[in-house]
Amino acid sequence: MSIENRSRTLIFAVIIIAAGALLLLRSVGILPWEVSRVLLSWQMLLIVIGVFNIFSSQHKVSGYILLGIGGFFMLDKFYYWDISFWQVFWPMVLIGVGVAVLVNYQKNQRFGYHFNHDGMRDKGSDNDDYIDEVTIFSGTEKTITSQNFRGGKITSIFGGSEINLSQANLSPERNSIEVVSIFGGSTLIVPPDWDVKVNVTAVFGGFSDKRYKRTGVEKDYNKFLNVQGVVIFGGGEIKSY
Repeated sequence: MSIENRSRTLIFAVIIIAAGALLLLRSVGILPWEVSRVLLSWQMLLIVIGVFNIFSSQHKVSGYILLGIGGFFMLDKFYYWDISFWQVFWPMVLIGVGVAVLVNYQKNQRFGYHFNHDGMRDKGSDNDDYIDEVTIFSGTEKTITSQNFRGGKITSIFGGSEINLSQANLSPERNSIEVVSIFGGSTLIVPPDWDVKVNVTAVFGGFSDKRYKRTGVEKDYNKFLNVQGVVIFGGGEIKSY
């Protein structure tokens, strides 16, 4: 077990023990109601999960998002704002989309990337070792033919993408794809013998490996691809032909 995994296991154990202790103190009447309404709330649950994910190199982004959401609504516990979740939900979504667009724009400008966001469905091929796919209110289909593919980033905001890697080969190094889906999704088509590990944090969504085991096809552990990131009101899947 790696040092990171041991640390996360230790933190998880401490969280479980603390939650049990708080429930016990509330049950016997020792924990005041004013304290329990804060510590034993869905807002605190999001904060705890966010902090837990921040300690992982694969879930830092989702950790900060959950920490921000939980912290924002936790303020209502102290200031008694007369607002509901749905009153601020869409403004927060719009702000998040705007920030994501600016971050990706700055990154693309710095590295010279180009992307299509005109609402047209783009079909093409790319033999680059890295991908940086951004779909905003649109959809794309792309075939990757790189023989030394290392990963990249896929961002879907109110849109979707299909990345076909069936003709690609992975580099011998550690390869990783980061997915960020907000009201969107992405599909990865990979060779059936790739060893794909999904480490995606989903909030009202999901990302799953839907490949089925084929007779005569064994998983090649030298062909490893790590899929990580965050999905919020979105989804994604991994398939093989």
